[in-house]
Amino acid sequence: MNGTRIRAGSGARRTMLRAIGPLLGALLLAGCADSGDGPFAVVPNATSTDASPVAKGPSPTASTTATSRPSGTTAPPSRSPEQAQTLARSLALAPEDWGGGFVKQSTYEFAGETWTDYAADCTQQTVPLPSSIIGQWVRQVQQSDAAQPNTLSSGSTSAIVHKDTRGAHDQVQNARQVKDRCPTRTYTDGTQAKDSPGAPQPPFAEADEVFAEEGLMYLKSGGSPYAYVVVTLRKDTVAMSAYFSAPGPEHMADVRTRATQAARLMLDRLLRA
Repeated sequence: MNGTRIRAGSGARRTMLRAIGPLLGALLLAGCADSGDGPFAVVPNATSTDASPVAKGPSPTASTTATSRPSGTTAPPSRSPEQAQTLARSLALAPEDWGGGFVKQSTYEFAGETWTDYAADCTQQTVPLPSSIIGQWVRQVQQSDAAQPNTLSSGSTSAIVHKDTRGAHDQVQNARQVKDRCPTRTYTDGTQAKDSPGAPQPPFAEADEVFAEEGLMYLKSGGSPYAYVVVTLRKDTVAMSAYFSAPGPEHMADVRTRATQAARLMLDRLLRA
């Protein structure tokens, strides 16, 4: 899918997620949050005003299942912080990478000064960034439904570069532990993300670790839940996550396709870097 844009699944509806509360992108392990959410959500220290302001919704936690690294592979490259930050920014997806109709969210791209984790009762809390991180970037996009302009799709991608492979692996495993410990997570605005076990795992043979998580988000105000999917990949010292969300369980297949294609494009970029 090198050089291609993300396409919606066949017959996909465009009535997508009306974002709510804080949003993460990625992490994701990244995913998406203005004030941070998801166990590895970064709190932005810079904002973009290229798009009209909208309320944003929390991206769910990304988690991973470790796969065995092939023997005899080359050691991961050593990068300076400047090189790591440049790489992270090059991996996160812009609106045009998602396809037609996508635009920047009001908070479009940022690094971060803190992450979000979860307390013993699975409520959102802010924690310091791990010392292993030397570069990171998040980008967030949205797409309006022409018939319902206040109803939005929500997507985000994040890339985090660590000093070494262990740091990236630990990030992935911590996310997995959060998922296992907190199948229901509560964000600061009262929104709850409820994991659906047994999510299909996309085959990314070039990655060292791959995990897909999916479930439903319930707004504190009630109404129909939103389907979400997070696909997280690790290659050497780099962890990448792609998040997408849309209203209603019936849209899970399209949400899954968009998140998987976004992760594929990020991995392709890393392999070419």
